[in-house]
Amino acid sequence: MAKRTYLDPRQMGADNLTDAARLFLIGVRVVRAESRGKSTARLEKKADRIQEEAFARWDAKYGAPEED
Repeated sequence: MAKRTYLDPRQMGADNLTDAARLFLIGVRVVRAESRGKSTARLEKKADRIQEEAFARWDAKYGAPEED
């Protein structure tokens, strides 16, 4: 089995530092929007897309995780 890094997307949400920073900033924007009573659907969809792409890259490189 290939070596896993600390940026496992299933634990961190991203598989590289750029995406991790993007997800962090989106999270900040979501909190600000919620506090102002604004919709967060667009931001949440963007975060989901980043995470799905990270999962796909990770699975292509290391294989899908084993299910217990």
